[in-house]
Amino acid sequence: MTAISLTASKSVLAASLYSVTDLGALTGQAFSYATGINDSGEVAINSLTSSFFYSNGSVKKISPLPGDNQLGVTGINNLGQVVGNSVGNNNFTGNDPFLYSNGITQPLAIQDAIPYAINDRTQIVGGSSKLGPFLYSDGIATSIGTPGTVAYSLNNLGQVVGILNTNTAFLYEKGQTTNLGTLPDDAYSVANDINDSGQVVGSSGLTGVDDGNAFLYSSSTGLQDLGRLRPTDLFSAAIGINNLGQVVGFSGTNNDFYTPNGNGLRAFLYSDNTLYDLNDLIAPGSDPGFTLTAASAINNNGQIVGRGAVNGELHAYLLTPTSSVSVAEPTSGVSILSFGAIVTLFAALKRKGHSSSTAIQQTS
Repeated sequence: MTAISLTASKSVLAASLYSVTDLGALTGQAFSYATGINDSGEVAINSLTSSFFYSNGSVKKISPLPGDNQLGVTGINNLGQVVGNSVGNNNFTGNDPFLYSNGITQPLAIQDAIPYAINDRTQIVGGSSKLGPFLYSDGIATSIGTPGTVAYSLNNLGQVVGILNTNTAFLYEKGQTTNLGTLPDDAYSVANDINDSGQVVGSSGLTGVDDGNAFLYSSSTGLQDLGRLRPTDLFSAAIGINNLGQVVGFSGTNNDFYTPNGNGLRAFLYSDNTLYDLNDLIAPGSDPGFTLTAASAINNNGQIVGRGAVNGELHAYLLTPTSSVSVAEPTSGVSILSFGAIVTLFAALKRKGHSSSTAIQQTS
């Protein structure tokens, strides 16, 4: 793709500064990452061997389903309910979806599937080897597409987004599936999240996420290219969006998206038509030595979670807005029209091209 770039002016823009909470240190794990946050600031966290629920300054370990010994969490809603996948072996061939609520891990009535998101109506979406993309509600899982298609997120209106078996992003609503297509000249796209206004974020590339650009979609504008943080970056991806239209994700050159050294990846915030490096928005005195490498979710209060490198380890983090200040607008050229360990769980699909095999896809 040929990027159309402009050099930003040196005017000032209003932006929040953030305090950093090292959630990885609270888990006691050398490797951890946050997958979701709700409006109460509760966070779902994964490590190499365990998963955790963070609330009010402390973490609670989530137990796998009976008979299993490992698990991974993917989504959380405003009721504090968490969804994920529980397994009994190291190759993740047996997928046991669960709902964690009020301290109890409960199985879902669907087999060989991975749930990826849950809304405030306790509706759940994901991917199943038998049903393909599914919508789970009131104890019943309904297929909403064809095998090889995976649903990654849904909003409180029941709109669902994900990736079709044709390697393109989709939006599902009231029984109708819309192929969102790609940015110009691309052949791949994936939709990662949707807010209650129907705005969708994801990535569009020639072959996958590691050569793609972050996008923001709405029914009125279509796919809008959010660009990359630096002209030298090889890719960017939008992972989460809140109801204010603020977008988070990552941009960089290192396609090891879970690197613990911090090299070649930076977490970003897209707000008010500007792409910010979150590392530039840390409040003075709050930085615990982090390099913020990826942001995975942002709640409606502006809190952000993700993963970052600190002292050679990968830790989950929580960013909390502390103030609104004037900061210099980025001066580099920015493309404004173009974008057996449990760490492998949920990592393959968005990092590589989509496979149409019956194996359940896994996402970052």
